[in-house]
Amino acid sequence: MNILALCLAAAPALCAPPGKGPAEISQDITVRSKAAGPSLAVPPPAPSKPVVDEVLRSLNLGRSGDAAPSAETVRVAPESARLDAPFPEPPFLALSPENIRALYDAWSFEIREADGAIATRSEGVGRLRENVDWDGAGPDGRLEIAAGKRYLYRFTGRRGAREFVVESDPVAVKSFLRRQYGGETRMEVAIDEVFTDGKATYATGAERYLDRMADALRAGESRPDGTFRFDLYAKDVRGKLTATRAKALVARFAKALGTDPSKVKIQPTPVERSEALAAFVPASKGARLHVE
Repeated sequence: MNILALCLAAAPALCAPPGKGPAEISQDITVRSKAAGPSLAVPPPAPSKPVVDEVLRSLNLGRSGDAAPSAETVRVAPESARLDAPFPEPPFLALSPENIRALYDAWSFEIREADGAIATRSEGVGRLRENVDWDGAGPDGRLEIAAGKRYLYRFTGRRGAREFVVESDPVAVKSFLRRQYGGETRMEVAIDEVFTDGKATYATGAERYLDRMADALRAGESRPDGTFRFDLYAKDVRGKLTATRAKALVARFAKALGTDPSKVKIQPTPVERSEALAAFVPASKGARLHVE
């Protein structure tokens, strides 16, 4: 499984001069890497140490002659090429502590939606020794990630009364693949990637997702009843648009899977997190022994 390594840079907070109260400023610092290669077997590229060191030297956070900040914010642009490919696997966001130069004694790590809602949060004392990442789950371990939403991470380091923040730009999760309890695999894609807005006609590029779903189902284990299961998350599960979209999906997958349309089960489901299409690939039963 590929790790989305997000190398970060941060500068230590400086104390305010005598007679000056604490102030807070932030500066956007974008660290970019080369584009990811076509093979998902290759770890996604990340900024090298010389690049990060150069950014650190260029920081002017806290160098104002008027006041020194009690908190500093560094914003980074994560490498999102892997998430643009159909059905990336976890982790969906990850933070590497190797290039955080600022001193801190305690920390917190949050995954947030672009609107500010917190999807999950963890915290600790001392310095990070290993990557912290997000597999799409919420605090209770249940699925939290939703195809079609945008997410960012926010790392806060604290040392006494001072702190600094490293925050990523939001990245869109158009689709994802996640293995669920019991071994079943969930393949979810945002409905906007499948259908044009308000219609049952397929969107440009929809085949990238639908063909991958069909390939996974065709290569996976068969259910005892021979069916293929999908959830179609919609705002109006009883509406005409939902019914027409479900009918179109049945016809397409029946042809792709070489099965009778009655075996393709598209279940209209009330929206849980966002409008999306989810396919469920049964867990593999392993090698089988045939005796003749």
